[in-house]
Amino acid sequence: MSAKEGKIRKLMEDAERDVKADDLKEAGEKLHQAIQMAENIGNEELVKQIWELVGKFTYNTKIHSVELTPIGTDGLILDIGGGGEGIIGKLNGKQVVAVDTSERELQETQNKALKVVMDATDLKFLPESFDVCTSFFSIMYIPNDKHLKVFKEAYRVLKKGGKFLMWDVRIPEKRGDYKAFLVRLKVRLPTEETEAGYGVKWKTQNIEHFKVLAQKSKFKIISEWSKSEIFHLEMAKA
Repeated sequence: MSAKEGKIRKLMEDAERDVKADDLKEAGEKLHQAIQMAENIGNEELVKQIWELVGKFTYNTKIHSVELTPIGTDGLILDIGGGGEGIIGKLNGKQVVAVDTSERELQETQNKALKVVMDATDLKFLPESFDVCTSFFSIMYIPNDKHLKVFKEAYRVLKKGGKFLMWDVRIPEKRGDYKAFLVRLKVRLPTEETEAGYGVKWKTQNIEHFKVLAQKSKFKIISEWSKSEIFHLEMAKA
């Protein structure tokens, strides 16, 4: 066994202990790191074993395809939860200000966005600072009772006529003994294609929940779509 394989298996063992301690966030981060390392060394069998471990405590959706093109605006884009894969930053580069509560997630993000450690429920920007606000499978990580605050903050920092673009997932009532829910995506961008997984400790949410929040925070819904478990809302500030 190589040193890298040994490190990957150590991450897997530590993640199993985290799951038993109900620390799913820490377990998920370690398994995500393990998958990346296994993919980097081209060990497909080890990648398979890691996913089998994930499947013991996590409900995995099928792989959903999302195709994105750069957001059409000349102004600034606020990306809520823009750490990790940093999809919006890959689309629009230096136009994007990516905020995330995790400094580590932001440091690992490979794009040209400006990265700022900040809580989306308490944005430090002045009113009407941005032309567009985005959330790409990130509000799912925020407790449901704080979602309205996120929407109100997004509304506050958007310019009049500004848009709030949201992609997220429907999480049903809990199934079996699963502790976590993971949506798996294949994201097609103009210059690359990437696979990503977004997982949280199990909670329920759906598009209707967010449509109600849009109304409460004075957004007007411009368009929407749902494809199986994933959905998209385009909202505008009146």
